[in-house]
Amino acid sequence: MKISLLLSVAAATVALAGPNCPPLGPVYEKPYNFKTSSAIQAAIANLTATFTAWDQNNSTAIRSNTTSYSIEVFSTNKENPTIFSWHHTAASLAAATNTSGVKKAGPDAVYRLGSLTKVFTVYAWLVQDGDVKWNEPITKYIPELAAAADKAKEDPVANVPWDESDAVGLGFPPLENSDPMLPKCGEWPQCNRTEFFAGLLRAYPSFAPFTTPAYTNTGYQILAYALEAIKGKSFQSMVEEGVLRPLGLDHTYYRDPPVEEGIIPGAQNRSGWNYQLGDENPAGNMYSSISDISTLGRAILRSTLLPPVLTRRWLRPATMSSELVAGVGYPWGVRRVVVPYANGKHVVDAFNKAGQIGYYSSLLVLLPDYDVGFAVLHAGENIPGNSNFNVADILGAQLVPALEAAAREQAEAKFSGEYVDDTRNTSLRLSTQTDRPGLGVENWVSNGTDMKTVAVVMQGGYSPVQPSVRMYPTGLETVREDGSKRVAFKAVFEDLNLPARTNNMFSTDCVRLQKGLILATILYRPHRVMVDGLGGRMILTIDDDPCWAGQPPLAVVPDPLAVWYRVLDGGGRQRIGCAARRAAQQYAENGDGVQL
Repeated sequence: MKISLLLSVAAATVALAGPNCPPLGPVYEKPYNFKTSSAIQAAIANLTATFTAWDQNNSTAIRSNTTSYSIEVFSTNKENPTIFSWHHTAASLAAATNTSGVKKAGPDAVYRLGSLTKVFTVYAWLVQDGDVKWNEPITKYIPELAAAADKAKEDPVANVPWDESDAVGLGFPPLENSDPMLPKCGEWPQCNRTEFFAGLLRAYPSFAPFTTPAYTNTGYQILAYALEAIKGKSFQSMVEEGVLRPLGLDHTYYRDPPVEEGIIPGAQNRSGWNYQLGDENPAGNMYSSISDISTLGRAILRSTLLPPVLTRRWLRPATMSSELVAGVGYPWGVRRVVVPYANGKHVVDAFNKAGQIGYYSSLLVLLPDYDVGFAVLHAGENIPGNSNFNVADILGAQLVPALEAAAREQAEAKFSGEYVDDTRNTSLRLSTQTDRPGLGVENWVSNGTDMKTVAVVMQGGYSPVQPSVRMYPTGLETVREDGSKRVAFKAVFEDLNLPARTNNMFSTDCVRLQKGLILATILYRPHRVMVDGLGGRMILTIDDDPCWAGQPPLAVVPDPLAVWYRVLDGGGRQRIGCAARRAAQQYAENGDGVQL
């Protein structure tokens, strides 16, 4: 009876507690425990069962009897680069006698990409020239548009204000081939540059610049023209020299791939295998394999070819859309995925680019919060129109919750535990909870003082009813010569007893978030942990330096404070401290701490 009563009280407490509000970004360190995580292994088993059933039953989601496809879920982790892969060869392809391509889907089989090409186009620009010119007028690099810019001032309805359009903000309506004013070229015969601009300048603008996002192919053609003007090279050579060769993408082609490497469902002409887009190649012409697209995704997430800060700017929405959970980037479609907790939520931004051309469809999705992504390539005569996203929905529903659980499992194993100095009535407990995001700071007592309450009082200016301290990774870390790391976290101090604001227009449950951010830093080396607070920063250190033994802990607010503890191998605890003020002064003088 007593146990049941305690469980009921605990459940009621959880239900009445307010939500925790993490900052945007990961709520745990990026997971790498894919082989040991029960959540990941369960997701892999479910995916295997799902795609096996699809292939056996000719699922309408993909029509597997006539559609060959390849899937790969990849990670930046070098020890576990591939989390899941799946290849299916359509019976019609295996039995076909009218194709000179491969007879079996596999990691190196080549598919057409369609608009997934745009990722290579933007990536090549960033590798070649960075993003400093992205907000410059496009007329600076395209003389045909510079000559037409003044017409927009005379008649903005009929003319595009080219001097207000930047290199990545272009959007155009489709050309009306029936219009006698337009040149007689397009898909076939293809327009040369002169014909292209002659027709484009007669087309009406779709929206004023920076009004709303609009899908474009011609914008990427102009983007390639601009980079050619800046660098004085052909765009194809810049893609090959800047991206394909450095990444070793040996099964990726800007144009004219070897037929013997291709998944070709039917005749080459009818399937669209050998159809080239001419000057519109940067918008949708390329070919690649699932292994190469995975390598591309890893390279983007790892910042292999770009400075990390440039990658972070690239993996951000450029604008929102009329869909509340969707945005647009360069060239990303951005989907905001909510990972729910009973008391909070984690908003995960997924960056995707899909493509379709002829009998082919494709999709690349990046999940920077986990350093994980997945790729989908399809080829078939009768592919459902949304087949790439049908697969993405299955992958996402299994992977995102599993990745979140794996990251929490990893944080629990790595950081959770109790750190105690009995001689000073000082203790700190770190743990994760399945109902709340982030690493929880529990029972933080220093010299008999409840530091959780003190911290929230200092942030909010009043005595909290239900103080909460949770820590979230910032992505900042320093690797030392001895292999240890300094890793920065944010600590959010909250009172969870605030009134709910869920249905209000402007104020929300997490409107208080900005006031609760405090820098925290974690340093770690396997098996040993020390913890300190340093003048508003929280620092976890895994270290085995014996020099701290015998030094007294100190907890003075608001003076710099540094209380150190150590957990020994085998679960034993050694209660020691350090010279807090001396350490604080050293951090301040040497700039050893991370500052934001």
